[in-house]
Amino acid sequence: MTDRQRASDEASTALWHRYRFVRWLAVLAYTGVVFGLCVVVWHWARGKSWDDSFSFALTVTVSTVVGQWIAAVILRRAGRGDD
Repeated sequence: MTDRQRASDEASTALWHRYRFVRWLAVLAYTGVVFGLCVVVWHWARGKSWDDSFSFALTVTVSTVVGQWIAAVILRRAGRGDD
């Protein structure tokens, strides 16, 4: 491997780590928004207790996030040529 290829590989690895961190921050922000919105809507709109609201929000948030991860895995395994 030449020095130029090695430098390019190191740069792409550093870029991957930076975007990986940004993606995890986006996942955390998305999870927080979904959870918070569910708690507030379930408590105020439905008139449920805070305990019920947190339980509902946890169920919806886990379902949403896990559903997104499963969809990403399915798309990754399917490949670009499969429609």
